[in-house]
Amino acid sequence: MRHPVSARSACIAGLIIAAPPIALACATYNAAQVSQAIQNSPYASDALKSSSCSWGGASQAESGGNTCSSNGNNFGVLQVTNNNLPDGVTSSQYLNMSLQQQVDIWIQQAGPTTRGRAFNTVNGDVGSSVNGYPITSGTAAACAQFGALICSKDLAALNASGQCPSQGNGGVRATGATLRNGTANLDGNWQSICSWGQVIQKKIDASGCSNGNQASPTQPINCPSPAPATGGLIAGAPSSGTSAASAASPLSSTASQPAVASTDVVVSGAQI
Repeated sequence: MRHPVSARSACIAGLIIAAPPIALACATYNAAQVSQAIQNSPYASDALKSSSCSWGGASQAESGGNTCSSNGNNFGVLQVTNNNLPDGVTSSQYLNMSLQQQVDIWIQQAGPTTRGRAFNTVNGDVGSSVNGYPITSGTAAACAQFGALICSKDLAALNASGQCPSQGNGGVRATGATLRNGTANLDGNWQSICSWGQVIQKKIDASGCSNGNQASPTQPINCPSPAPATGGLIAGAPSSGTSAASAASPLSSTASQPAVASTDVVVSGAQI
């Protein structure tokens, strides 16, 4: 069983393994501050900037907004995986980066525009439903964070039954083996895009976001609201009409899911 520890303890624990130890510049940011970093990034598209507060809310669910949050496989404020770290950048180096640097790398390496058909389908359904299940910006954010395999599996379940899998009800937890053989449909803490999407959506709602003051990202942010029904988190994504059959196969992704060991330490949230 994995026991939650503080982000500060996790940073120290991670450094005991890595030599020589480095003092990490840990800091915690709220949803609006993460949203502002997305707005300020030269790598963010206009569509991503328009949904920046949704990702700010996602950061609060994923890491509590802490730049040093880690479970050994995911790192930083938006939980970039080992596989998503740029060549030559170690996890310790990433955790020691500023919020802006972490966000810039997340956008380039693991942001929603890298996520493929499953994300585009869920994103296009924001504000509507799949087989009776309401799709929110939180659902789409969870899909992007979990990656193509889990998202496509959960989408197939929604198309088939109107429900995501869960522990004890068809759920297959993400481990090294289930990720390699393509059977994982839940993250390492037994969360689906439905259950984790609800957690993210609550964080988005609690951030008090609205659609104002986006013309000048240098000004204090009044975060944009969850995207309208026709746009999802990234404008222009198609709405689905997707059958269970067409959504069932795992989709390839430039950002594959990491292996999860049963001894992983969970710092915050239910990330893989």
